[in-house]
Amino acid sequence: MNLTIDIGNTRTKYAVFDGDSIVVSGILENLEHYTQLLKKHPITAVITSSVGQNTDFQLQTPKNIHFHSLTPSLPLPVSIDYQPPTTLGADRIAACVGAAAIFPSRNCLVIDAGTCITIDFIDSKGTYRGGAIMPGLSMKFEALHTFTEKLPLLHLSDICGLPDKNGKSTEQSILSGVANGTAFEINGFVNAYKSTFDDLRILITGGDAAKVSEFTVHSHSHIKDLTLIGLNKILEYNEKQNI
Repeated sequence: MNLTIDIGNTRTKYAVFDGDSIVVSGILENLEHYTQLLKKHPITAVITSSVGQNTDFQLQTPKNIHFHSLTPSLPLPVSIDYQPPTTLGADRIAACVGAAAIFPSRNCLVIDAGTCITIDFIDSKGTYRGGAIMPGLSMKFEALHTFTEKLPLLHLSDICGLPDKNGKSTEQSILSGVANGTAFEINGFVNAYKSTFDDLRILITGGDAAKVSEFTVHSHSHIKDLTLIGLNKILEYNEKQNI
């Protein structure tokens, strides 16, 4: 079995895989939780992906378990067209590897809605072509409150579908700006890609995926554990290289 760990800006997610099937997944609370997973499941290999730096998991991993960290030097089952490739976020490439695994030989656009919203494209030949990074929903609320004198702080929970575009109060205007503005951004990107790629598959993932899914007017797949699925494919690829 494989253990995949995605260390994000706000939380750490994990999944235990038996082949391509997820046995269990959730939020990894701490190192003790990590060691419990290693004891509970017959884990043979681990891979971590982090938006920052974290070596604690490797230090707590028994020597008989293969440990991999998704760094720029780790071999990948896809090609990278990004400059410089060392600056590409591990979570972005893992999500695209997951998309390519689920929809092989298809052009895929991955929308990952979390602290930031990233939009990334991987083509039908398995080449990552780049994408876009913009503030996430909560970050937009925080910015409006922090960098102004009087605007109140609203939260993700205040969004219930797409609000009326004509906000009739300050709070409603903020909700309209954040929610509808994000919808325009996402749908604008999707329209631009679809004008070039007729067979485009759209995948939405991330902690705010449920909210963002309400914003897009295009048919899409909401895949909760896309990054973890991609990490598992990267892990399998590297384990095969070591045989």
